[in-house]
Amino acid sequence: MGVRSTLWTSRAAARSPPVGWPPLYKDRSCARSLGAARPSSGMLRRYRRFFALAAFFVLAAPLVAGLVDPDGAASILMEGRTPALAPTAPVDSASWVRLPKQIDAYLQDHIGLRLALLHAHRELSKPLFGSYQVLMGRGGRMFYLGNEMVLQSAGLVMRDRAVAHLTDLLAQMNEELRARGIRFLVAPPPNASSVYTDDLPLRAQNAGRPTEYDLLMSNLAAKGVPAVDLRPVLKAARPSGALFYIHDTHWSFRGALMAYNAIVEADSHPDWRLDPNSVLVPAVRKGGDMAKILGLSDKISEKTEKLTLPYGRKIPLPDNDFIETFDKPGPKILILGDSLTLDFFPPMLLQHVGSAIWVHHEYCGFDWRLIDEIRPDEVWWMPGERVFLCQHWPIGFPKAAKGVGEEKSTVGPDWPPEAVEDQAAVRK
Repeated sequence: MGVRSTLWTSRAAARSPPVGWPPLYKDRSCARSLGAARPSSGMLRRYRRFFALAAFFVLAAPLVAGLVDPDGAASILMEGRTPALAPTAPVDSASWVRLPKQIDAYLQDHIGLRLALLHAHRELSKPLFGSYQVLMGRGGRMFYLGNEMVLQSAGLVMRDRAVAHLTDLLAQMNEELRARGIRFLVAPPPNASSVYTDDLPLRAQNAGRPTEYDLLMSNLAAKGVPAVDLRPVLKAARPSGALFYIHDTHWSFRGALMAYNAIVEADSHPDWRLDPNSVLVPAVRKGGDMAKILGLSDKISEKTEKLTLPYGRKIPLPDNDFIETFDKPGPKILILGDSLTLDFFPPMLLQHVGSAIWVHHEYCGFDWRLIDEIRPDEVWWMPGERVFLCQHWPIGFPKAAKGVGEEKSTVGPDWPPEAVEDQAAVRK
């Protein structure tokens, strides 16, 4: 009961008209042949031509703008880095391998409408991704999440072997400079997250873990390399005023001045100290590199201070490096650093020295031969905490590492060979 026989089902199927499923399984190979293609209408062809023309103008606009009115290097320097250099002609297999990355980096920094495109990208991506590069702390202080700065300050990333590689290089530099009668001092500017730790969210604060800065200082002390830990100096100076900008990754002129005074004190030049009340005046600073990331450059500002000291005459060196001087006699101080010393230290030094030479550290890949050309009296190694690990070996360094040639060579996308394994050494 209720069960239909197979014979009834087959007869019912025979009486029923065919349903619409079979056409779905018909062989349509003929329909895909060239002869079966329907010609496009004139309207569709015109639409395609218009779309292709519009796409061409959109793609060509940055190229044309880059040739007619390219963006200057100032915007890149404000991001805390040096503009990529023009690619050089390859001379060996290693340089051929590096060439695509060099071309890509150069085009990214020199493409036309760069600032406009970056601003448009931030405005479009902000509703989707929010402040994915910026961590908001207490009092509205912004912390940059790039370069693993917050993780580094919290002791959540420890690249031991990379720090050991840097220590060995600095120890060898100290020996070579001492043999030439040149004094050497290491003083890395710390991250803002290493100084304003209590402004970080609790989950991002250091709970007593050792950091890469700690390890570098202890390693250098064991090898007898003169070094200054600027973190306790700046922490102690916090009541005197803002030492880092709230909306920018750089320290303020007050922060740089406090570091400068600590360095010259440790370097046996106490008479070079400068009084903050005499050389700093109140100022208002608009925007900042992190505010720029969030697309807020035109909407926020902060009270800060500016330096009243004059800048000297600049003598350009290759790769945007320079000598700054008042054309008076005195010692020559060479700073191997980054944007944290670029506009901050030369005017301070020029109050007491003959010339201040600023050279980008190039992630340890600077041209060592410059030392013998300039013959400075002192060399200060001052890359910021976030970028002080090596990616290269100095050009022309007399004691090149085993397997590393005299010329600068990229030894990995981020780290030297000795530190490749350390990428996974992140404390959870």
